[in-house]
Amino acid sequence: MKVKACIYTDAGIARKVNQDSVLVKVARTKNLGRISFVAVCDGLGGLSKGEVASCKVIRALENWFHEELCLMQDLEGERLFEVIEQSWRRLIARVNGEIRRYGKHRRIKLGTTLTALLQIGTKYILMNIGDSRIYIAGKDDVRQLTKDQSIAQNVLLQCVGTSGTPEPEIEVGQFDGNSTVLACSDGFWKTMNSDEVFKMLCPQMCVTSEDMLDSCKKLAERAYSRNEEDNVSVAALCMEF
Repeated sequence: MKVKACIYTDAGIARKVNQDSVLVKVARTKNLGRISFVAVCDGLGGLSKGEVASCKVIRALENWFHEELCLMQDLEGERLFEVIEQSWRRLIARVNGEIRRYGKHRRIKLGTTLTALLQIGTKYILMNIGDSRIYIAGKDDVRQLTKDQSIAQNVLLQCVGTSGTPEPEIEVGQFDGNSTVLACSDGFWKTMNSDEVFKMLCPQMCVTSEDMLDSCKKLAERAYSRNEEDNVSVAALCMEF
């Protein structure tokens, strides 16, 4: 299997600080073959130090990928994904507590959304808290895999760091042939429609990582032209099975 990847993140046209954090990891493993992992965290702009919260979660996920996932390589099938889910829930509980203690010590509130997807073979497991999103573009269309945990006017129902331990949406799914996975903050998706994303980032258009990055930049510029003022972040993985 071949994997191409890119990251685009920018503070945008109105914000001085980029409170988004992004992660892409691709690794060749002994028992699981080539695996890939993508995550985006969007620090809450209405609170102090959103960039600290998003960075803490991304660093925790990066450490998990390197230190915990490697210990699961002997597991197979449904058991592997069950253990990953349990591990993710423990990670969320731990980092949520760390962010809350950081805020309490400094008398501030901070928090972040989180969306992440791990590919193993032709299967994936995703996790979502808040309103960052994961899309998957196949040969013919693009689908939103995550469900926004928010209500009207972007009021989040859950995030990491501001209250009790959140309950992440965690789902397991199957890829249907060559696919492009997009993890993005709401600054990226709010002004976009599915057709625009598909035309720019379907697997057929992702010839190289440079092509993917150029398409992400062009989509971000389109968001800016539509008066998007938030930070804009997108991480993309194109997988050829």
